[in-house]
Amino acid sequence: MSSEPHRNFFLIAMDGLVYKYDLVSKELLFQFKTTRGPEVKQICLYDKDDKLVVTSAKEIRLWDFYDHREEAPELITAEQISDEDDFTVDRVFVNKNSKCGALYVLLTCRSKFILYTGRLEVKFR
Repeated sequence: MSSEPHRNFFLIAMDGLVYKYDLVSKELLFQFKTTRGPEVKQICLYDKDDKLVVTSAKEIRLWDFYDHREEAPELITAEQISDEDDFTVDRVFVNKNSKCGALYVLLTCRSKFILYTGRLEVKFR
């Protein structure tokens, strides 16, 4: 659900698809496919619920919702995790409520991690 009180919607994710419903009219506003495969590890809204981070086992994608339009968001960027790294995403952490204003996404795999910032630039590996 949206963290902004004036926005009356919720997003639900199933099998790699995200559905956006209006809570007042109870209608489906739109749906879109978030990843190539059906496995989605985490979906997280950030930037006042205007952007979306979607992670799967080997990929991370950033989406940006159009302001004041009820249609599927635009894909900002996507980053594939190399098979050579022997890295499969276990957990995802996003600083969605941070006061710093910059996006940080931390992906973990056993004792390894990757830290992304901004538009998925690798900060630390």
